[in-house]
Amino acid sequence: SLHDALPISIYALTIIAIWSVMAISLNIQFGMTGLVNFGQILPFAIGAYAVGIGIEAGIPWWAGILAGLVAAPLVGLLVILPARRQSQDYWALITLGAGELFRLTMLNVPSIAGGADGVTISRLGDRNLALGLAVGLLVVAYLVGQRISRGPLGRMLRVIREDEVLAATLGRNPMAYRMKVTVVTWAMAAAAGILFGYVVGYIAPTSFLVTDTFLVWTAVILGGPGRNIGVVIGAAILILLSVSTRFMAEWSGLPSDLVANLRLAVFGLVLVLMFLFRPQGLFPETREVRDVDGR
Repeated sequence: SLHDALPISIYALTIIAIWSVMAISLNIQFGMTGLVNFGQILPFAIGAYAVGIGIEAGIPWWAGILAGLVAAPLVGLLVILPARRQSQDYWALITLGAGELFRLTMLNVPSIAGGADGVTISRLGDRNLALGLAVGLLVVAYLVGQRISRGPLGRMLRVIREDEVLAATLGRNPMAYRMKVTVVTWAMAAAAGILFGYVVGYIAPTSFLVTDTFLVWTAVILGGPGRNIGVVIGAAILILLSVSTRFMAEWSGLPSDLVANLRLAVFGLVLVLMFLFRPQGLFPETREVRDVDGR
C-alpha cells in the first residue's frame, strides 16, 4: 500500500544520501587524487562504532560524534604513513588490510563493542528528520567536493594523479596533499557512518564488510571518477537496486541468501561492463584548458 511504501521510500532516500557521501569521499581520493583506497569502509565503521561505544560508556551523544570525527582522520593518517614511499598498489593493500583488521578486532574482542552481537544505538524516531540530516550531510559533502574540485587544490590533486614527478618538480609535496585529502575524506566518511548508526539503530561487524567498500567503488566507476554529481547518481542507482532486491526477497518468496548473492553478482557485472565499455563512467570528468596565466 501507499502507506507502507512511503516509509520504505524515505528509508531508501536516506540510505542513498548516506552512501552518496561515501561515494564523494572516495571520489576525492581516487577520482581526483589517484589514491586507490580499498578500505574506505574503515572510517565509516569508526564513526559508527564511536557512537555505539560512547552510548555503552554513558558519555554524552555529542562526545561520541566528536570522537568519531576526530578518530577517523587520525587513523587515516596512521594508515597512509607506511605507504608514503610506496606505490599505489601498496596503498590499496594497506587500506584493505586496515579495514579488515578493525572489523576482525570488533568481532573477536566482545569487551569493546559486543563482538558479533554488535551494539544498539538509539535510532532516530522521526524518519523525516533522518532524511533531512542525511540530505544536509550530502549537500555539505557535495559542496566541499566541488570546492576542492574547482579550486587550486583540485587542479594540483589532478596533477599528482597524472604525474607525481611533475608535481614534485613544481615544488609541491605530493604526500602533504594526500594527507590533506585523507583528513577531509575520512572525516566525511566518519560523519556518514555516524548518521548510518543513528538511522539503522544497530551496528555489528557484519555491517562493515569489504563488499560495502566495493559497492562504493562501483558507484564511483559507474557515475564517473572525478565527477561529484556522477558518483552521486551512481550511488543512487546502486542503492535503489540494492534496496529493491532486499524487498524482492520478501515479495517473491526467494531465499534471502540467494537474492543477496544475485545482488552482488549484478554489482560485479556492472563493474566489469563499465571497465570494458565505458571506463570514464556515465558522466565523464570534464577537462579544462587554461592558459599559463590561469585564464
